[in-house]
This record gives sequence, structure tokens and C-alpha cells, in this order.
Amino acid sequence: MRKSESYYKEKTLKGINDFVRSHGRIPLKVELPSTYTFSRKGFGTWNKAIKAAGHMPNPILFARKHIALDGHVCDSFSEMIIDNWLYSYSIPHKINVHYPKNSKLTTDFVVGDYWIEFFGLAGDLIAYDKNVQRKLRIAKDQNLELIKLYPKDLYPKNILEKTLQPVLYHYAKAFVFV
Repeated sequence: MRKSESYYKEKTLKGINDFVRSHGRIPLKVELPSTYTFSRKGFGTWNKAIKAAGHMPNPILFARKHIALDGHVCDSFSEMIIDNWLYSYSIPHKINVHYPKNSKLTTDFVVGDYWIEFFGLAGDLIAYDKNVQRKLRIAKDQNLELIKLYPKDLYPKNILEKTLQPVLYHYAKAFVFV
């Protein structure tokens, strides 16, 4: 039996508002894949569903700046999660460091010898994917130790302890021998 538009709207609003009550913020599409699917059927777009639920959407996830716990101004909510994770482990890090021999491109984080990139829009935008390829080429040419992060490393479950294991290992060793 085919579900009605009102069914999808009801399920969408419940999913969004339950998430907001639990987390204190609006969800990202990738955090609620079923609700996102329902939102498309009930409202047409995710942002229309967020508005209908009584919240202000973030129309371009990477357009709004976010302040991390250490005061860094991050380019996205996801980068703020990564920055806060590094800070929570007392791992010193720099943000928006220019790649060697390229004054235009920057990496999201540098931790010691590790260059960390969050490729949040990989596969979504052609221009973004071209920059990803340029960064990968520079990292290879310059023998940079590049750690690539993607939305799946943060959503629906944060697995940074696994994906940033080399960084954790490096700093755990440093603390043991100090």
C-alpha cells in the first residue's frame, strides 16, 4: 500500500524533532537517512522539512563558520567536531595550513607531520572533487602524511579514534616518554 504525503511529513517531523531534543541541534541528512528519504517524499527538500519542524536550516552546510572549544574558527560543523576531538585529547594542531608550493590550497588540520583533510563534499560537486584531486597530488608529490576523513567517519557514529589512530599513537607515545 502506498503511503500518503501526510504520512511522510509526520514521520519526518517526528524524526527531526526527536533528534533535536536528544542532541540540541538540527540533524544532518547523513545522520537520519530514513528521515531524509521521508523528507523528500513529504516536503520535497531537507531544508523545507527542517523549516516545517520549526527550525532554521543550514542551507549550505559548509558556509556557516563554527567556533571550536579551543577557539579555532572552523569552516564547517564537521570540521568543528574534528577540532574538538583533537582538543579533547590535548593534541596540538593547526588549522587551514597552506600546502607546500601552493599558496591557494589549504589543509584542514596539521598535527605534527600529519596533514588531515575532511573531504565533506567529495562526490557532490565537480569543482570540489577537482580540488580534492589537486590536494591528493600535492600530498603525494611532497610526500606528506595525509589522513583523509569523510562524512562516514563522523556520521552516524563518530569513529575518529579509529581513523585518526596514527595521530593518537604518536601522541600517546610522546606522553609516555616525556
